[in-house]
Amino acid sequence: MTTALVIYLVILVLIAARSARKVKDIPDFFVARKGASALAVAGSLVATILGGSAVIGAIDSGMKLGAAASWFMLTGAIGLFALIPFAARAYKHGKYTLPDLVENLYGKGPRTVASIVIPIAWTGIVAAQIIAAAKLLMTFTPMEYTTAAIVSAAVFTGYTLAGGQLSILRTDFFQACLIVAGLVLVAGFALVNGAGDAGVLPSRDLPFPFNEGFSPFDLFLLILTYGTTYTAGPDIFSRVFCAKDVHSAKKAIAVAACVLIPVAFVIGILALFGTSLGDIQGARITAIAKAVLPPPLVPLVALALLSVVLSSADTTLLSSSVIICRLFNIGGEPQAAAGSANKALLKARIIIFLNGIVALLLALVFTDIIGTLLLALAVYAGAFTVPVLWGLLGLKAKPKFVAAAIVAGGALALAGKLCPPLPGTLGTHTGDFLMIAAFIVNAAFLAIGRIKK
Repeated sequence: MTTALVIYLVILVLIAARSARKVKDIPDFFVARKGASALAVAGSLVATILGGSAVIGAIDSGMKLGAAASWFMLTGAIGLFALIPFAARAYKHGKYTLPDLVENLYGKGPRTVASIVIPIAWTGIVAAQIIAAAKLLMTFTPMEYTTAAIVSAAVFTGYTLAGGQLSILRTDFFQACLIVAGLVLVAGFALVNGAGDAGVLPSRDLPFPFNEGFSPFDLFLLILTYGTTYTAGPDIFSRVFCAKDVHSAKKAIAVAACVLIPVAFVIGILALFGTSLGDIQGARITAIAKAVLPPPLVPLVALALLSVVLSSADTTLLSSSVIICRLFNIGGEPQAAAGSANKALLKARIIIFLNGIVALLLALVFTDIIGTLLLALAVYAGAFTVPVLWGLLGLKAKPKFVAAAIVAGGALALAGKLCPPLPGTLGTHTGDFLMIAAFIVNAAFLAIGRIKK
């Protein structure tokens, strides 16, 4: 395993070194000079989406959801398909980040709110990915948690600050292939080896599409709070803005969505199979891999699982860092003066380094925060989905109402995620109702402040 890990890290370093030599200025660093092909963007989308929470979390949920765990990726595919009609307008109005898009749609006030809220939430998600990567390394190597966390953070922070978006696009494509191959391999062996004492794919009482652990109402909430982040999320837009043209962006989105559909059912198979293992420590996918794979193949799957985490962490780190850079106008100044491009790149790399350090410190102090930090996605959806889609539909609203919509929607979504169940049948859904209210209140503010043409 150690040899395979070293080879894997060397490949990432070589990709980063090659990319770093091609970075000349901020457009190269932030959006790969908007020159990425549809295939490169699609690979990056797939790698980013198949992050730790999406794959490891979905498979871990198998004890409750069974095969319905497939809905995590299926709602992601739905969200991507929904983005295609908006892609042209998003590409036209966006520059480097989602706050840039918000500013072009509504003005500087809402952009400032977005530029503060998103990096805070996304730095937490980077920390969650470091935790996941560290625990995976602990499973497959003799590393202690602290060492594993530092190694994980150093790897993706290093190649991100070295080559920026160019590094990420290239490493993501490599990692996407490794992730899909690893998941298919484990699922194939699980199907073949599942005919033992536990029976083939146990827990048939947890079928797809719905079962006692996952109802149509749960699907509605998943689409609302999770699927919509694939239509209006900052990481998704950061991939789209790298495409060389609108056609390439749309093609990349469609290809990524189509890849997610079969992967979703592979995840469902693994989630269902994992129920035969009972209670386990650590990620269930690692237990499945060790249970069904021949020993020589375990290192390959270990690297695929590490890619699951790193491919999401690098994109999230760069997205939040670029937003911070733009907030302080790094990269926005004229580049005509000699050396100004190098100064801007240095400042951007310092921001990425510091952001990575903060995320690492969070991961070292709060080693059990993965589930808690995932609420950031739901809070983001409640705050930003409606305003972003409202603007992409060509509708206008006064900046102060947009800012109010973001704050109110985010606050209600946060309350919904933190609210404990109350007594009574309806009380058990109090948090769900607050989440739904976040979208309604968000839209109401925009409607009240709408500017008619």
